[in-house]
Amino acid sequence: MDVKALYELQKVDTALEQGKVALEKLPERSQLQSAIADLAGIRRRRAEMRAQQQAMETELTAIEKASASIDTHHAKLERQMKTIIAAREAEALQHEMQTLETQRNELDDRGLLLLETSAATDDELGQLVEAEAAAVSNESLASAALASAAQSKTAEIDVLQEQRLVVVSAIEQSDIIIYDRLCASYKGIAVAVIQHGVCGGCHMDISVSELDLIKRLPADQAAECPNCNRLLVR
Repeated sequence: MDVKALYELQKVDTALEQGKVALEKLPERSQLQSAIADLAGIRRRRAEMRAQQQAMETELTAIEKASASIDTHHAKLERQMKTIIAAREAEALQHEMQTLETQRNELDDRGLLLLETSAATDDELGQLVEAEAAAVSNESLASAALASAAQSKTAEIDVLQEQRLVVVSAIEQSDIIIYDRLCASYKGIAVAVIQHGVCGGCHMDISVSELDLIKRLPADQAAECPNCNRLLVR
């Protein structure tokens, strides 16, 4: 078994996995999501403001109708007042007219408040229109940046895929089967290097006696970590 060749394959596969993870976690991806969320928030706020304006317009229309009705009724009472002689009837009419005037004033106050609120809403809607235009531009730029970054990272992955084919072509199929089985068992790391008496796969110490046994193995025999059973590069 050519463990060194398998280790070269391991390095390519590790780089491939890192590339795929990097592709999924590109900062441009989160930046685009943020831009999309910002635009959605602005549009949601615009929809809310428009709904509020429509509600105010509906209420103002109702106030105008109610005010006109009060004015008509008040005018009718004024005409009746001119024909009444009895003091009690006059007093009752005056009370009703005062009640109508109070209602009219309340409607006027409410209408004025609605007009002021509507004017403020118009101002905010104008600002939201500008903010939406800027947000649309930001989303477009973020989308283009992500596409560019993803294309670049994908190109790197494609190069690694081609490199992997070259490396695999020089390895026995039986060795590839063992390598794939070990990768599946050990989270993608089938081959490790011994560094300062420590296995690069499980990061556990290998005793001096075990290291000596590994060194004494025949050149064509694969060495395994005594702790995790990964293949070891000698």
